[in-house]
Amino acid sequence: MAQKKISGENPEQGQPPVPTSSTATRLVEALHHSAHLLAYDLDSTVHRPHHSTWAAFRVLSIIGQQGPISPAHTAQLSGMSKPALSNLLKPLLAQGFVEQETAAADKRSKMLSITAAGQKYLAEIAPQQQKLEEQWANELTPIEQDLLISLLNKLMAGDRAAHNRGNRT
Repeated sequence: MAQKKISGENPEQGQPPVPTSSTATRLVEALHHSAHLLAYDLDSTVHRPHHSTWAAFRVLSIIGQQGPISPAHTAQLSGMSKPALSNLLKPLLAQGFVEQETAAADKRSKMLSITAAGQKYLAEIAPQQQKLEEQWANELTPIEQDLLISLLNKLMAGDRAAHNRGNRT
């Protein structure tokens, strides 16, 4: 007697079908994989050979551009949690790239500043970072680059992003 086929069933293996990804799932997966591959490339190609990380470079860049700056504001600008920033600052302080001083206005607060060694490090690494960024960006036309930036900014301005930014500690 013939067995009735269940809609979507794989008749060869008798297994239910693998669910197809929704567009939203495909979008999130593409963003996640792209971000992680890009971060891996930047870390392994540019930063790891200098015993550092892309995250440390980003934080050092923020401190160099904005400093003196509080750790809380640095965490906010970098998109990191305060505990993650605290852990990342330890090697930057130990390497002498950043100094931490008591804030003049509030003796309980600390302020971060870049040192001459930190500025030298950024000056050496920034051209390598920029070259690799350009290699990634050049996979897209200038119009595609602008469109992608606009779409990503729209995602980051959305309700979910705002909700999650507010939940970071």
